[in-house]
Amino acid sequence: MNNRSAGAYNGKTLCCLLIALLTGACLGCCRQQPPATEFSLKQALGDKFLVGVAINSEQASGRDTRAVAIIKRHFNAIVPENCMKSAIIHPEENRYDFTLADEFVRFGEENNLFITGHCLIWHSQLAPWFCVDEQGNDVSPGILKERMKEHIHTIVGRYKGRVKGWDVVNEAIIDNGEWRQTAFYRILGEEFIPLAFQYAHEADPEAELYYNDYDMSFQGRRESVTKLINALKERGIRIDAVGMQGHLGMDYPDVGEFEKSLLAFAATGVKVMITEWDMSALPTVKQGANVSDTAAYRQMLNPYPEGLPDSVSSAWNNRMRAFLNLFIRHADVIARVTAWGVSDGDSWKNNWPARGRRDYPLLFDRNYQLKPFLKEMRYVVPGDYMADPAVRVFNNKLYIYPSHDWESGVPENDNGDHFNMKDYHAFSTDDVMRGEIKDHGVVLTVEDVPWAGRQLWDNDVARKDGTYYLYFSMKDRNDVFHIGVAVSDRPEGPFVPQPDPIKGSYSIDPAVLDDGDGNYYMYFGGLWGGQLQRYRDNKALECAAFPEDNEPALPSRVVKLAPGMLEFAEEPRPVVILDESGLPVRAGDNRRRFFEASWMHKYNGKYYFSYSTGDTHRLCYATGDNPYGPFTYQGVILTPVSGWTTHHAIVEYQDKWYLFHHDCVPSGGKTWLRSLKVCELEYGPEGHIITIDGGGE
Repeated sequence: MNNRSAGAYNGKTLCCLLIALLTGACLGCCRQQPPATEFSLKQALGDKFLVGVAINSEQASGRDTRAVAIIKRHFNAIVPENCMKSAIIHPEENRYDFTLADEFVRFGEENNLFITGHCLIWHSQLAPWFCVDEQGNDVSPGILKERMKEHIHTIVGRYKGRVKGWDVVNEAIIDNGEWRQTAFYRILGEEFIPLAFQYAHEADPEAELYYNDYDMSFQGRRESVTKLINALKERGIRIDAVGMQGHLGMDYPDVGEFEKSLLAFAATGVKVMITEWDMSALPTVKQGANVSDTAAYRQMLNPYPEGLPDSVSSAWNNRMRAFLNLFIRHADVIARVTAWGVSDGDSWKNNWPARGRRDYPLLFDRNYQLKPFLKEMRYVVPGDYMADPAVRVFNNKLYIYPSHDWESGVPENDNGDHFNMKDYHAFSTDDVMRGEIKDHGVVLTVEDVPWAGRQLWDNDVARKDGTYYLYFSMKDRNDVFHIGVAVSDRPEGPFVPQPDPIKGSYSIDPAVLDDGDGNYYMYFGGLWGGQLQRYRDNKALECAAFPEDNEPALPSRVVKLAPGMLEFAEEPRPVVILDESGLPVRAGDNRRRFFEASWMHKYNGKYYFSYSTGDTHRLCYATGDNPYGPFTYQGVILTPVSGWTTHHAIVEYQDKWYLFHHDCVPSGGKTWLRSLKVCELEYGPEGHIITIDGGGE
């Protein structure tokens, strides 16, 4: 990357490729991704915010070759762990040691990384001479000012134009909002912070300047830091960002409180940086009067010396994903997210607060492998809002046919009037998680369809005898849903629609199963805005009718397609889902009953019918022995995502199974602006689908 300022990374619309959870997008600006052979974090997140890492001297020197390879591939920003702290860079009043700092800056320049200096004024790791005289007494305010100015001018001046931003002051306020009683505060009072920022700006007027602190979710610190920012700005003193140290635990901080602080700082007009991101996987240590160096205490401090249990690893990944989702959701105000170390083996959390303690807090494990919360998700079309994916394998390529979300300006309601899907695109790839996603452009629009009213909902594509059939659901001019079909001789389209919808079709979300024996079956239907409640026995009712909670739920529909693929070969039938007792799932069982988004795939000879539960936000599945069912409920494929519900597709490609779905993280939770994503899907030994955490509510 070019050495652009961190602030420049957020003066734009959210657009991003992600393997993990999450991105933003700009309407109408779908961009083709560059070819990629290996996934990287900076590729995934780099147009949302800088993706940074703290590095040590072994890495800056190039001696830790494995870590260097990770840094070069995955990060576009660096900060030093220790080499610029005053005890190292300025150990004696009249002596500087720039050896390690020069090496760090040179590493950043050689690898085209955004370089942040850390840190100019901090009470900890402070050179012992800095605030005292020869007798060990506090120096006068005048002397301390001179020392601060000389120290800052020398260091910042040496790297002027090379280090792009500085943590000017570190950790000056405590949890309750009071000033930390450091030597700087004791001698100069609150004025030491404006002075530090003034001196740094004098030394390099172009450098960005930051205040950095930890436990920022505490209300007292939030309020005092906000007051500090405003005071500096009122005095005309430059401050560009607040660094929120992201040292997390499994039980702290509360995500909501962290978000409150993030938004409070952003409201002052500065950017926010997540500066020291890690999360201990170990129990929080709360030392009391009875703590002693006993075997029991040592075990409590170091419960996982050989590795994390699966349950703890899963919980850790889920919580880290929740914070990453938060960062992505607020990418418009976040300038940088920096991991505090490359891999678990590098972390300061090891051997703290007791020697021998082994922790697992960083984005890469001790084998330099990316943690699951980052690698299991990919946003497929980061430059646009795409949803409702149909995914098929044609000609040894994987083709994706999503609906295309546009802003409508209509208030959100249960009928879905706020959705505004005007066209379908076709995309293709031969490498699902890492490869280029090629956009073949628009393949069908509302204007193309003779009977069109509005809203192109979920669709699917099937191939028979070299012809491709795009089945789509759309409202006619009377706002009644029907299913249409469009035809092409290429999977890339464009598709030419038939003059009328399929006779006898109704509701939404067609999904087509090629059963491999020459027969094709369509599954369709959706409640509420999908209008399925307006039909019984394939006939329209005068008024919509829902069953009582203790009655069988309204089922999806299945119908065999005629040999020509343009009509139904029979009357649609109900898709019955049975519970563990062999009885139809009840309407009141809204955590299991069908709502919309049918999909069908086969695995080991079994038919897997999957669907969304709608208002309970889950993707569930049921299995059966033939395409008509009945199907027995088996469990949850995907827990709730950010957003109201999710359509999906399940497909096998190159000997792996994938789940395509969407969420609303990039749009900040706007359910009508959804982003398409993919993750691997796994089966247990008996064919059960292993549940995937959607990272939502």
